[in-house]
Amino acid sequence: MFDFPIFEMPTIGLRMLMAINAIIHVFVSHGGAVGGSVVLALAAWWANKRNDMASYETVYRLLMVFFIITTSAGALTGIGMWIHANIISPNAIGGLIRVFFWKWFIEWIVFNFEVVLLLFWFMTWKQKALTPEGRSKSIKFGVFYAASSWVTMLIITAILGFMLTPNFDGQPWVDPEVYPGNVNYNNALFNPTWFPGLAFRTFGAIAFASALAIMWTWLITTFSKDEAIRNTREGLIKLFAKIMMVTVPLSAALGYYYLLQIPEAARAMIPTAMMTRAFADKMDLMYMIISGIGGAVVVTTIIAYFSPKRMPYIAATLMVSAFLLFWGYEERTREFIRKPFLIYNYMYANGIRVTDVPYLNKVGILKHAVFVDEEKKVIKEDKSNLVEVGHTIAQIECRACHTENGINGLKALTAGWSEAAIRNRINNLPGGGTPYMAPFVGTEAEKDALAAYIASLNKKGEIK
Repeated sequence: MFDFPIFEMPTIGLRMLMAINAIIHVFVSHGGAVGGSVVLALAAWWANKRNDMASYETVYRLLMVFFIITTSAGALTGIGMWIHANIISPNAIGGLIRVFFWKWFIEWIVFNFEVVLLLFWFMTWKQKALTPEGRSKSIKFGVFYAASSWVTMLIITAILGFMLTPNFDGQPWVDPEVYPGNVNYNNALFNPTWFPGLAFRTFGAIAFASALAIMWTWLITTFSKDEAIRNTREGLIKLFAKIMMVTVPLSAALGYYYLLQIPEAARAMIPTAMMTRAFADKMDLMYMIISGIGGAVVVTTIIAYFSPKRMPYIAATLMVSAFLLFWGYEERTREFIRKPFLIYNYMYANGIRVTDVPYLNKVGILKHAVFVDEEKKVIKEDKSNLVEVGHTIAQIECRACHTENGINGLKALTAGWSEAAIRNRINNLPGGGTPYMAPFVGTEAEKDALAAYIASLNKKGEIK
């Protein structure tokens, strides 16, 4: 049950480690790969149709930027996602692989195909640009690259949707009374938020890529020594702005539809997810942030469309910054509203399955902590190792969301609390004020040990 070594990330914590990696990966995968492939293929087709070889060359230079970003930052953060997910919550990854093994295998195959197409498209561009037939073939590679990139999003979005909405009325994916149970793979795949989330992300990614293309077009054309390249700014920026005029409202409408499919309890978490607990009641501030992000995108899109030649770099930068802020908030919110679960109603954020809670409350969690030294998981009769055992319990149950003395640190959160108050809080988790916290799982003795450890953090010399 707890069959893996315990990994901790001091100061920044595990969830921040994962968040940094995941958000960077979303920036690259959405803006660089999925959206970028569509936008660049459209731009290449547009330039070739007009027989505008200068614009076609500018699109190649854009492709070079996207190629470098997706094959470096995208690949590294993609691998990082697997590494971090495995060391942070191996139980969750194991469960997801068990349900989606063949889907994930297909995604891996398609991803490799996508990378090969990108490499081939980029490496053969110059040669094929010499003839109309060659350019037509090159654009087809771009279309195939875009399709394969979207298919990877199709599959990954299904898994992300499953983590939020795995069970719905009349369509259970697993027998809740049995583990491993009889998994219904189709019900797991066709979960309620899959297609709404996919549609929202698809058009949002294309809009984001268009904003990136506008910014990089400005840079490429501004600093180019070739006058013909400099003169392509107006046409290309206006093209990308047209794409945004279609995809931005579509993404907003589909995003709202996606929001309506999210479980009510998860939707109730959105203010806390966006504003943190301290500002969760300041809805006016949340609406100001959302309006500011949306307003920045709309205003800069209008500027780009009606005044592409004079599109100021500050406007292009503001446009991209708004998208970065939006996707960062979206990822944080989507991850947070599942709390206290990793897989909604099935597995808590600390990797403990809901169906295992009654059993673990009887026998304790330490009994199944395979990689923990015996002296750190068995409380001595004189309770001389109570704090050390409590530390082990915190590593198992709390480390996914808390650090000892860093981000969301237990020491700062319980400063001034008595051990009795900490013990009472543990006994009443999640509590009305913190519905995002998982309940404590384990015996009464293990609760005592955890309380002793947390209390020791504000007492010098009790634990190192």
